[in-house]
Amino acid sequence: MSVQNREMSKLRGLLLVAGREIRVRGLSKSNIISLIVTVVIVGALASLPTILGGTDDDRSEIGLAGENAVAMEAQLDAIGGFDVTMYDSVDEAESAVVDGEVEAAVADGTLYSEDGVGAELQSLLDSAWQSATVEARLGDAGLSPDEIRQALTTEPLEIVSLSDESSVIGPLDYFTGLIISVIMFMMLMTPVQYIAMGVVEEKSSRIVEILLTSLKPWQLLGGKVIGLGVISLVNLVAMVAVGLGVAAGTGLLSDLPPGTASAALSSIGWWLVAFLLFGTLAGGVGSLVSRQEDAGSVLTPLIMALSVSYVGAIFLLNAPTSSFAQVLSIVPPFSGITMPTRMAVAEVPLWEIALALGLLAAAAVGSLALGATLYKRSVLYTGSRLKLGEALKRAA
Repeated sequence: MSVQNREMSKLRGLLLVAGREIRVRGLSKSNIISLIVTVVIVGALASLPTILGGTDDDRSEIGLAGENAVAMEAQLDAIGGFDVTMYDSVDEAESAVVDGEVEAAVADGTLYSEDGVGAELQSLLDSAWQSATVEARLGDAGLSPDEIRQALTTEPLEIVSLSDESSVIGPLDYFTGLIISVIMFMMLMTPVQYIAMGVVEEKSSRIVEILLTSLKPWQLLGGKVIGLGVISLVNLVAMVAVGLGVAAGTGLLSDLPPGTASAALSSIGWWLVAFLLFGTLAGGVGSLVSRQEDAGSVLTPLIMALSVSYVGAIFLLNAPTSSFAQVLSIVPPFSGITMPTRMAVAEVPLWEIALALGLLAAAAVGSLALGATLYKRSVLYTGSRLKLGEALKRAA
């Protein structure tokens, strides 16, 4: 057999195992239902800020009459959220309130309403009236429209943070970062557990002994990781696509931080590297035990690392520029979740992103070598749980 044929045979074995995992788990009814439910939840969460924030239909109907009505109409138009009706007299404005044509009316310095208005609406109307009155008085003093506009126009406050250790982000930014961290955590935790459980299941049923008569250990482990990786990748891409699509459709995407869309898309790349790290280790440590009830003990370090990454990402949302957040988003394996979360809520220097990705990729290569070695040396071992050192000392 030529070298090319041997290489093709190895590749076919790898793809055979991967295809089996995709058919058995990816096309199963439970996975399809889970994907549909998850996508619906992500879509609902993406539209939640818009739903809670109200719609364009939630506009206040206000009547205006009397002195400074025109100037106040301009003020309300600038604020937005008002449907303004002009009346020729104060009596007409009052009648409109009584008849329910408008929610409230402002005429000659008086606010008319049937049963009172909310504090927020009252504050907005009062502010608009004061601004309109000042504008009218400046006009009476002889100022031109341009001079009035310059007199009333002020620059917003310049925001300067005197501490580099903390940064306050808005509720929408926090919500976005939280969604990314939750999705990353879920999409790493689930396949990692599936890989380990699948390895243990094949060992306990002795199926692995049959499979290894025609396949190499690396083909069996690699195919399992690739197959479950493809399934999880499809799920992740669907979640990101639906989340960004709903946000764009509701107009929310433009209100998010500038780097949110790119951070969401780049999270797919971060997930791929992190999955390679955790997935191959899961297969390796799973081969150390022969019973399903023992799988939890060998998975504990991986689950703890993922949990710390998730908790760290939540902390990072409260202080994205702190030194702790910076370190946590660079050091593997935590960077797999914390860096895309941090990128979604704050500007991250390019060198930090490159360093974090390089270190995570290096850690993934090391994990691949370690996981493959453990699997090759332990997958045919039966009996009590093997310790890590004993497994590494065993002959291949």
